[in-house]
Amino acid sequence: MTSLSGKAVFNNLPYIKLDKLDITILRELSQAQAMLPARIGLKSSYREMARKVGASAGTIRNRVEKMYSAGILSGSSVFVNPTIARMKGGAYALDVSPTIPKTQALARLKTLEKILFIHNFRGSMVGISFLFEDDQALKELEYQFHAMCGTDRGMFSYIEYPPCSLSFAERDWKLVFLLSEEGFLSYSQLARGLKVSVRTGVRQLSILRSAGAILSVPTLDYRAIRGGVAEDVIVAFTGPEAKEAAEKKILSLVQDYLILAGIGREYVVYNLILPSVAIATELASTISGIEGVTTVRAELVDEHIDLTRNLMGYVKNKMMLSKPVSSTRHHPNVAMAQKV
Repeated sequence: MTSLSGKAVFNNLPYIKLDKLDITILRELSQAQAMLPARIGLKSSYREMARKVGASAGTIRNRVEKMYSAGILSGSSVFVNPTIARMKGGAYALDVSPTIPKTQALARLKTLEKILFIHNFRGSMVGISFLFEDDQALKELEYQFHAMCGTDRGMFSYIEYPPCSLSFAERDWKLVFLLSEEGFLSYSQLARGLKVSVRTGVRQLSILRSAGAILSVPTLDYRAIRGGVAEDVIVAFTGPEAKEAAEKKILSLVQDYLILAGIGREYVVYNLILPSVAIATELASTISGIEGVTTVRAELVDEHIDLTRNLMGYVKNKMMLSKPVSSTRHHPNVAMAQKV
């Protein structure tokens, strides 16, 4: 279907075909070379991204604006580094039983406040990124996953979030919760929300960013992607040494299509946007032949469900019940952050 201007549209949104530069920009927004399911800090400026990807700042801005107008991008989610809240990260992939409607299973999973994201695939599989406090909490969550999806098995992997020893004061939590609820629009709006000067707001945000205390991911609507196939490739390995060698080979195969690599101890999830289903099938077959790879599952992505706001509500309640923590002003990263 086309508009009067001759541009293709779908559901009243302009149609764009993502190319290598678009995918590189999405990867920079999602990960910025940090191999975990988020990027440290907030998104880079257009100038910073331009230097990294080898394009002009104006080109980057135009590409990002087109992805917003097409509905592929709609903002970003900000959440605290789980290590600050003394929580661990996990990923779980499992198949919903044919005896349970998948929509019902997803509705149940969305009620669990410790889940960060759910990837809903076209088939029976769902992928879950979540947080937990200890082994007992992990067992309880796995039991809930199984009960809600009608199965007794799945694939679990620990997710390593970056270390962060920064001590949070009340004002730091206020900043993180403000970012998680409202997003980051401008320093002046941030200062108004915190009821501080712009200079103070900039300094406080710089401290948290430099210490790796806040993480962010873009809000992506996979259903808005036309002219490309969103696929997750889930790869398990024979052991840590084999995993390290195999990962390099896999990254060389997928680097032109990679949005994000969720690196876990037990398995890795590669979020890709591919030109066609045929390439998706061929890629999975090639990866399965790499030495050290034991299992490969290639799943077409239907939707990405962002539940970070629910999680931040859980963290907020948890922090309110805990003992007040010290200020950030004595942290060694402060002096460096103030120069940013």
